[in-house]
Amino acid sequence: MRSQAVPTNRVRFRHRSWMRSMTLATLGWAVVWCSLAAAKWGLAAPANAVYVVSGAPAVVGAVLALTTIRARKPWVLMTLVALFANASLLALPALFDEDIRAALLR
Repeated sequence: MRSQAVPTNRVRFRHRSWMRSMTLATLGWAVVWCSLAAAKWGLAAPANAVYVVSGAPAVVGAVLALTTIRARKPWVLMTLVALFANASLLALPALFDEDIRAALLR
């Protein structure tokens, strides 16, 4: 049995990394949705700028999500949520480029 005086910093580090990863994914998706809303009101931003500004936090978030992986099933599922949120943001230009460009140019 281990002493109760020794803190478990590893678990806290993984949880904080996961939280940062999800925060960065939320920030990236906020950029995408705000640019689409602004385009609806006539303030269109270039699609490439939207991809770069939203992709930068997604790259950092994906790296942070990869650092949180543990062998336990619940933690793997939590990590997959963060990985999917960041990876879907990175895949956005490849999957929906024409649709987003059309929405931004209205």
